[in-house]
Formats: sequence, structure tokens, C-alpha cells
Amino acid sequence: MSETNKLSAAAAEQAVGVQASVQDANAQLFASLMNAPNKDPSAVSAESGDAYYQKLVGKKFISPAECDKLMAEGKDAIDPNNTFTVDDLPKNHRYYKEGDMITLDMDESRLNVVLDEASSVCQKVYWG
Repeated sequence: MSETNKLSAAAAEQAVGVQASVQDANAQLFASLMNAPNKDPSAVSAESGDAYYQKLVGKKFISPAECDKLMAEGKDAIDPNNTFTVDDLPKNHRYYKEGDMITLDMDESRLNVVLDEASSVCQKVYWG
């Protein structure tokens, strides 16, 4: 076997080893995600006594851009009985509309706020 063929065979063996390592790492990551302590969003409800559920669900979210626009127009349309802003959320939060793509990372201290796609009304909240 020529020197070139020996090098090619060694490179091929090394590539197969790297591919197997990547597949193992991906399998481990997938297994850890499947076993992650995801909290069921339905577990946070009026009955659970969660203060953010009581405070947010059923109210319209006013984004920072909308707040700025209202203030620039001299309007004070932020009714705390029917709306909420980022100021009403804990420091560690994310809000998104139903159907949006989100990361699957889990952070038990993060409040997730799920908004209706059309109206921006809060549909549910959950920690994770």
C-alpha cells in the first residue's frame, strides 16, 4: 500500500471516529432534553395560586414600542385592570406569541408569557 493510500485510510478512519463521537453527543443531548424537568404549562393556573397567572392571564400585553408610541402621542391608555407591560414581569422572563419558535432551554426561574397571536392577550404563563 502506498504512503498516500495509507494516509487516506487513516484519514477515513479518523473521520468515521469523529462522526461516531458527534452522533453519541447528539444522542446524549436528545436524551437529556427528553428527560428535562419541563413544567406542564397547564400546571400554572388560577387554582395553583401563582401570582403571575392572576396578574397577567386575560390581559393585553403592551410592548415597549407601543408604550413609547402612546406616551409620544400623549395618551395614557395603559389600564392596569386590562393591560400589562414588561414592567409587570419579573427580571427573568420571555414573552412570545403562540406558534412562535422558541428555544428549548430550561430555566426554572424564567417566567414564560404566551400571548394570543392576533390580540396579544396573555393566554397562559409558566415557569421554565
